[in-house]
Amino acid sequence: MALAAMALLQAACAGASISAIVELPTVAETADSSALSEFVATVTAPAPSPVPTLPTSTPLPTLTPSIPPTVTPHVTETSTPNPAAQINGVPFEEIAVISPEVVEHVREIARRGRELGRNPRAFSKLGDSAVLVESNLTRFDNGPLMLGSYDFLQPTIDWFSESWKRYGGGARVSLTTIGTFDPMWANTNYCPPGQHLLECEINLHNPAVMLIRLGTNDGDAELYSKYMSQIVEYCVENGVIPILGTKADRFEGDNSINEATRRLAADYRVPLWDFDRLAETLPNRGLKDDQAHLTVSIVNDFTDPETFTRGYPMSDLSALVVLDAIADILNENE
Repeated sequence: MALAAMALLQAACAGASISAIVELPTVAETADSSALSEFVATVTAPAPSPVPTLPTSTPLPTLTPSIPPTVTPHVTETSTPNPAAQINGVPFEEIAVISPEVVEHVREIARRGRELGRNPRAFSKLGDSAVLVESNLTRFDNGPLMLGSYDFLQPTIDWFSESWKRYGGGARVSLTTIGTFDPMWANTNYCPPGQHLLECEINLHNPAVMLIRLGTNDGDAELYSKYMSQIVEYCVENGVIPILGTKADRFEGDNSINEATRRLAADYRVPLWDFDRLAETLPNRGLKDDQAHLTVSIVNDFTDPETFTRGYPMSDLSALVVLDAIADILNENE
């Protein structure tokens, strides 16, 4: 399995031979995607033995106090349609693709999650180097952030407080779908021997939701579909709602992986985070010159038109839109 995973790696996410991430970095240590080399290293000494009891909260240090999730309950607005329910002219429903059939299935998964004691106010991230940067989601916990006309989404930010800034055990540079189930990719500082990183992250953070964006390093849509199916099934079985995200890049040479992601979301009746639809509105699809990583901004200022031309702020805002829809469902039984 390890050899198969390594054979599928592309040059998109960092080039060097990497056997492990020594320490999950703080936000302050990773100012943007170019800083990945500062916290990714090859381990040359044996990893320490795992602690007997795995932590149930973030392995990252708390950087700033945040609003306790019980202070601001999530509120579903059911009155007149919000004119701000679009991004760059793309309606929310084309970004958060959640049909009535998907809603019912999400409710079923959430019920399973409650039976297993999942935390309805926590989500985890499963992804590659695109996840391991300060520009990805962390500003919803740490700032700087100006929501502007999207301030009606603040209750969802509060609902999932502490999960935004957390990188977690499910994010690894160059991760592929097949690598997700290979224990060699799990961080041995947090995961017991033989445990794959998806299992490890669920144990570490106990999330009700798994925000998934993979595929840049997979290369082959057929293999991607095979192993993404296993990821979805594992999440559902364990009472975790999988959200499947499309990507801005075309690193496989076409758009076959995004097409596969959309099919899988429909077939498994799980939420689709169609960021690719929003990327169509951005210069160079929101990508840097490497055609794999997203463009950044110093601040997520959604009152500034320039912000709506950048990859990471639009990725953040679109992810918030999808998680807002899921929080509505999770809140039904709170």
